Amino acid sequence: MPTALIRPSSHLRVKYRVPPRRLVEYKVEASRPVSTFVVDEEGLREFLGRGGVYSYYGGFANRYEHQQELRLPFTGWWYLVIDNPHKESVAVHYEVSG
Repeated sequence: MPTALIRPSSHLRVKYRVPPRRLVEYKVEASRPVSTFVVDEEGLREFLGRGGVYSYYGGFANRYEHQQELRLPFTGWWYLVIDNPHKESVAVHYEVSG
């Protein structure tokens, strides 16, 4: 399970290829509540441009633990975005399969 330290008011984004069956699963554990988003290329541009995501396929707001399995309705690339809104750094462990 990879571990990352996300700086204050920052985010981590990890890029994955959509698998042939389009079924993905992820798990995130954080030292403080974080928000997760499962997005495509357009959703990532939205997040980076506006600082928020309005079109995403999965995720949770303000949780220490996140776990979700979902079937993506697109092919190509998908991104797991983990957002840290705090003024302190956050340690996160994440695991992705699919």
